[in-house]
Amino acid sequence: MKTIRFSQIVSLFLTLLFVLPLPGVIVSAQETNAATQEKPQGESPEEKKLREREESLKKKEDDRKDKEAKARVKEAKKYQTLREFAEDQYASDPDFRDQVDDAYLDLQSSHALDAYRINTSHPKELLATENEGEVLKIRRALYDNPRVQEYVNRLGQQIVPDDSDRLYSFKVTVNPIPAAYTLSTGTVLVSTGMISLLDNEAQLAYVLAHELGHVYKNHWRIKVMMPLAEAEYNKKQEKKRAMWAGLFGAVGAGIGAATNGGSGAAYGTLIGLGAGYAIGSYYARKISSDWEVAQENEADDFAIKATLGKSFDIQEVPRLYETMAKVARADSRTQLGFLGARSRIHERSEYAQKLIAGALQPQYQEALKASKIKGTSPEFSLIMSELKRDNGIEAFYFDMFQMAKLNLQQAVSLRSDDPLAVYYYGRVMKQVGRTAEDLDTAQQSLLAAIKLDTRHAIPEVQLHRALMLMDSKDRPNQTEAINALKAYIVAYERRRAETISHDGMLPPNVDVLYDYMRLLGDKTWRAPEIADLLKTSVAPAAVAPVETPAEKLTPVKTTGRKP
Repeated sequence: MKTIRFSQIVSLFLTLLFVLPLPGVIVSAQETNAATQEKPQGESPEEKKLREREESLKKKEDDRKDKEAKARVKEAKKYQTLREFAEDQYASDPDFRDQVDDAYLDLQSSHALDAYRINTSHPKELLATENEGEVLKIRRALYDNPRVQEYVNRLGQQIVPDDSDRLYSFKVTVNPIPAAYTLSTGTVLVSTGMISLLDNEAQLAYVLAHELGHVYKNHWRIKVMMPLAEAEYNKKQEKKRAMWAGLFGAVGAGIGAATNGGSGAAYGTLIGLGAGYAIGSYYARKISSDWEVAQENEADDFAIKATLGKSFDIQEVPRLYETMAKVARADSRTQLGFLGARSRIHERSEYAQKLIAGALQPQYQEALKASKIKGTSPEFSLIMSELKRDNGIEAFYFDMFQMAKLNLQQAVSLRSDDPLAVYYYGRVMKQVGRTAEDLDTAQQSLLAAIKLDTRHAIPEVQLHRALMLMDSKDRPNQTEAINALKAYIVAYERRRAETISHDGMLPPNVDVLYDYMRLLGDKTWRAPEIADLLKTSVAPAAVAPVETPAEKLTPVKTTGRKP
């Protein structure tokens, strides 16, 4: 038998070192299943089956959590590796820097045009959104309610970190899909659908902070830089692979030749190439990461910390994800925006809970003891009554009935004197109602809306009331249906006449302004007719006294005597 030489042992060791997984070489651990329990005495077959199923489900859930946690760490590591490489390239390679700067400038120009289109778009303009291959046309115009816009922007500005030198703007778009996104201009856009799901101010602060995090962390610039860096990174890894393969082949051949002549050189080359291939394979792995997921995770982390930093209740974050999960189960279209894939909701919620219960718990408890933690405000509830109503109406016309029903029901509970909210809640219940109780709720809502509509701005309420009455064979109901139809025709005619006479003369959001007046106590005032306005403006000029120059120059003398 031929003696194994020292050089062969070294080469073999190098090969094994890089081919085998290191943890497998060093350790072999035995896992114990703590969840496994002995069969209880007297357990029936049905009980055993139920227990085993529960244990199986628990194990699957634990495995899922463990897998997601590992994937999160792995993705973050790959993202950080390539990001550091990209930053180094940007600092050291002028050509790479020019490529990145040009691409980012193009992106900013595109986003500036997007901002202009959004800021000037017509409320009825339809645009398309896409998420994971699914496309849905939505409205992306700004929500035409200045009070809501000012409130959201004011809240967003509170969350901006003190060390940020960027300027930001927070705006609300009309879109029943829960969506939130940013532009590289510093603009944060949140949809009415997203805000309508929120229960309090702390949850809204978190959503705004998440989107703010994308701008604060410079994610748009990184998104531009990453694809360019990825190609360069993989090229350099390929060069390293070839270098190590060649180096170990040469070293193996040299050692073999020195110890055993020509045959040793051939054998050493073979072993050396094996070790070189193993090391080279490590460097040949092309880095590929889901930047969207990595950046979303980073934005989540930033948002929780920033929200707590401004004393908002971070315990509301997991509750927000719980609400979103319920909505996503009821209507998968709600995943097209902020939520993303439904599987990610659990992962993001669990990460938030882990962070809150761990690293952030001391800071949270300290703020709690000092009574600094904020959950919501009276202004939030008032704002939400308007927004939930308007988003519920949008959702109704998109056939998103679950969201429409929820939004309008909440709007009515917040403001029972809002005729539009009450009317559309009746419409939804009439449309989707299956039971006599549902239809009775619809009819009562329509009756309430008629009484509340003191400006006669909703003619359709009379029509839908008539349609429900016509289903009855009772003569009094049929008479009432006739009266309702007449009232609808007259109210519709009046509204059309007002629309024509005021065409282009009134603010486009005049209905919102009427709503403000209702809140302030005036439920009846309407804009005057054009003819009345002209009379009012002409009359003072017709009767105004004309002063002569003499009257202006000569003062009137008084004697103090009574006439």
